[in-house]
Amino acid sequence: MTIYQMVDFLKDRLNEGLGWISGALQYSPGKMDDSGDKESLWSSEDGKSHDMSLTDEAEENYFSFPIDDSLLQTPDEIEDAIERVKALVLETEGVSEERRKLVQRLISLRLRLQDVKEIQEERGENSSEELRIINHHQFIHQNQIVHRSPQYCDRCGGIIWTVVQHWYRCKGIDTEYIAQICPEVGLPDQNFTCFECKTRFTLKNSWMEPRICNYNGRYFCPICHKNNSHSIPARILHNWDFEEKPVSEGSRQFLILMARKPNINLDRVNPKLFSFVEDLNIVKRYREDIIIMKDFFMTCRDAVAQKLLRRLDEKQHFVESSCMYSLQDLIDINNGTMLKFIEKIHDAFERHIKETCQICKGKGFICEICENEQVIFPFDSATHQCSSCHAVFHNICFAKRESCPKCLRKSRRALNVL
Repeated sequence: MTIYQMVDFLKDRLNEGLGWISGALQYSPGKMDDSGDKESLWSSEDGKSHDMSLTDEAEENYFSFPIDDSLLQTPDEIEDAIERVKALVLETEGVSEERRKLVQRLISLRLRLQDVKEIQEERGENSSEELRIINHHQFIHQNQIVHRSPQYCDRCGGIIWTVVQHWYRCKGIDTEYIAQICPEVGLPDQNFTCFECKTRFTLKNSWMEPRICNYNGRYFCPICHKNNSHSIPARILHNWDFEEKPVSEGSRQFLILMARKPNINLDRVNPKLFSFVEDLNIVKRYREDIIIMKDFFMTCRDAVAQKLLRRLDEKQHFVESSCMYSLQDLIDINNGTMLKFIEKIHDAFERHIKETCQICKGKGFICEICENEQVIFPFDSATHQCSSCHAVFHNICFAKRESCPKCLRKSRRALNVL
C-alpha cells in the first residue's frame, strides 16, 4: 500500500466514523411496544406515515432524519426531494405554520436545483473537480496534502489536518480588495437591473430606487442594498479616509469576512502612506524589530518555555512578515489601539533580550570599528547590520568605512587557506 492509498484509506475511515457519530447523536430511539418492537419513527400517533418532522429546533430539517441542502449535490437528488416536499404540501390542511415552512423549503430546493444545473453546464461533463454547492457558493475539494503553512477553517477557526481530513475552498471569493475608489459603471452596463438579484428598475408601477454600492460601484435594489455603511478599503489605502459609506449587503458581508485577513501589502499598494501617517510608520518599525527578535526567541529555551511569541496569537502575521496588513489592522492604527498593543509587546520582547535572558543577551554585538564595549543589537535604532555576515555596527561608524571589516577579514582568511 502506497502512502497516498494509506491517506485515502484513513480519510474514508475518519469520515465514516464522523458520520456514524453524527447519526448516533441525532437519532432518538422509538418506544418499545408490547410485542418488543420499536415504534416506527416514520409513523405518527394516528398511524399515518409522515416523511417530514417539523420542529422549531430544526427549521431546515423537515424529513424524519436530518437533511441539509448541502447534501443534495445532483439534480436527481434535488428533484426527488422537491417531489417529496410537494406531496407533503398537498397533504397539509389550510394555512398553517407547517405549510408555510414546507413552501419555504420547496422554494429553496427549486433555487438550488437551478444553481446546480447552471454550474454543471458551465463546468461541463469532463470536469474532474469535486464540487459542493452551499448557499450559492461553489466549494472545490482540495487534493493537496502537504502545505508550507497550516490551513485553518474560516468557520470554526480550528486547524485542518490535510493528511486525514477532507477540506474545501470557495471558488468565488476573491481575497483581494477592489483598489479603485468607487469604480462606478452606470445602469446601462447592468441593463437597468439589480446587480445581484437582477430585478429590473422601472417607473411604470412604482419607483424602485437604484442604490449605488460605494465599494464596487454597482447598483442594487433596496432589498439587496439596505443603506448599511462600512469603511471602504480603497479610500483607506489611498486617502487614509475611514469614513463609512453605504454599501450593498453582499459587499458588507464580504468586507466583514475579510476584515482580519492579512491580504494588504502596503509596500506595494501605497508605500508613500508610511511617510504620511506617523503611527503607521512606527508600527512598521516595531514589526520589523519583532521579525528580528523572533530569531533570538527561536533558539532561546527560556523564550520557548515562556511562550513569548504566543502573545501575538491574535496577530500571527506580525511574526511572519512586516509588510502584510489586514483591514482591521489599519482601522486599529487609525484609532490608536494598535500602537499601544504593539508597543507593549515590543517592550516586553526587548526587555527579555537585553535584560532578563543571559542567553539572548550573549547574542549581542560589539561594534568592531569603534570598539565600544556597549552591546548593540540589530533591532536597535542607529545601527547597521551587514547583509552578508550579519555583523552589527553603529550607523556613524559604518558610514566611515567602504566595506564590512568582518567580511574583509573572512575573505583574507579564505585567500590564506588557498
